[in-house]
Amino acid sequence: MPKVSEEHRAAMRERIQAAALACVADKGFSNVSMADIIAEAGLSAGAVYVYYRSKEELVVDVGRRVFGERMTALEQLGGHDPVPPPAEAVTALMSGLASTAFFPGVAVQVWGEAVRNDELGAIARDIIAQIRAHIEHYLTAWLAASRGRAADAAASEARHLAPAVMGLIQGFAVQAALGGPGIEARYVESARALLASL
Repeated sequence: MPKVSEEHRAAMRERIQAAALACVADKGFSNVSMADIIAEAGLSAGAVYVYYRSKEELVVDVGRRVFGERMTALEQLGGHDPVPPPAEAVTALMSGLASTAFFPGVAVQVWGEAVRNDELGAIARDIIAQIRAHIEHYLTAWLAASRGRAADAAASEARHLAPAVMGLIQGFAVQAALGGPGIEARYVESARALLASL
């Protein structure tokens, strides 16, 4: 049997993920079955189950990829000279998330499901902890570079600020999903003004 290349596996995962996003956007997370996703992907059940055992695992993988890409971008900003301020970096992160199919509708639905699904909740808490750590890392770099804080003081202040900064990002998802036309741009400008006061 010929070996399957990593490029082929990645392409298959992306195809299945795109099908899942389309199904959740159309029917809602709780109403979508693996059979729906399999049909949307145009693959056999066996081909899909090689990659994902459940819709929860599948949607979590999409979320990890989307947030991972954005967090990598945030980490890179922490290495710039000068480190861009939160009013620029965090709002750029928000704008980047808004351009993905996962955000905001699927993200908000998955967070809602995670409240009552213990397995999904544990995974969501792990992802949130990872995102918060990335935000802390960026804030530590910014505070040290722009405010002249010593490493320990910068890290302590970053830990203090990170939950609220993360809350701004999560609030953006909720507002974008439910706030009506034009809310995304208004929210980003509002967040920029708030973050400029740091």
